[in-house]
Amino acid sequence: MKTSVFLCSYGSYYAKGMTLLESVDLAVKQGFDAIEPYPTKELATLEDARRLADYCRERGIPVSCFSMGCDLLAPDIASSVERLKHYIDIAVLLRSPYFHHTLIPHLKPLRFGQADFEQLLPQIVPAVREVCDYASERGIRCVYEDQGFVFNGVERFSRFLAELDREDVGVVADLGNIMFADETPEQFVGRFSNEIVHVHVKDYLLKSGSGAHPGPGWHVTRSGNFLRDTAIGHGAIQFQQVFRILRTIGYDGYFSAEYDAPEPTDKWLPISIDNMKRYYELAQ
Repeated sequence: MKTSVFLCSYGSYYAKGMTLLESVDLAVKQGFDAIEPYPTKELATLEDARRLADYCRERGIPVSCFSMGCDLLAPDIASSVERLKHYIDIAVLLRSPYFHHTLIPHLKPLRFGQADFEQLLPQIVPAVREVCDYASERGIRCVYEDQGFVFNGVERFSRFLAELDREDVGVVADLGNIMFADETPEQFVGRFSNEIVHVHVKDYLLKSGSGAHPGPGWHVTRSGNFLRDTAIGHGAIQFQQVFRILRTIGYDGYFSAEYDAPEPTDKWLPISIDNMKRYYELAQ
């Protein structure tokens, strides 16, 4: 199992003053095989990227993927595309094989109906193609995940890929995000098994929407159920089943841990990683 850590998992450490280079040290100390950076104040320029790339080479840890948030519903989509191109240049310097960006990341009850999806699909795809072209010319591959409300779910994500019509585009299987569409990770992984090149590993507690809202920290799914981030292995995801599918198809990419639970990161991220590895071994 090739492990990676999505550096957003270290948010609580950054809040206490940890630097980006120190987070690389922490990833090495915790035994990760790679890191997955994202835009921060310390990773905003090409010079920042060179500094991080040099340090990663010094510490012997590669970049598995470069990921960033983007909202292509923003009023000036051209500016969003130019921002994505800038970070593609950063990803190239980091020697990342993949560049991943979100499309419409909204997790609020607006603009997620089927009619909205049909209207937005032809607006978003040309911008994504432009980004893919720019990345391809620089030897980097764009990858996309199930995320948000609009482009989430097996049917809609399949439609997005079909409309995009790019053989060089890969799929990131985000094992938690699919639950916002009230579907399961095994459904998503089973459907896109031949196209998955990267995996985001996270877990969620799941409660039926038939009861009252549980309070702060809980998200609402597209069908009104409730999700809360938790340690890997403590939630509703059937990791053995998902990992068994991936092992059966011969997936040999990274499993990138993405931790955003309210429990202390310093204690529960290492436990999450132990659980992730244990479930992978049990999925023989």
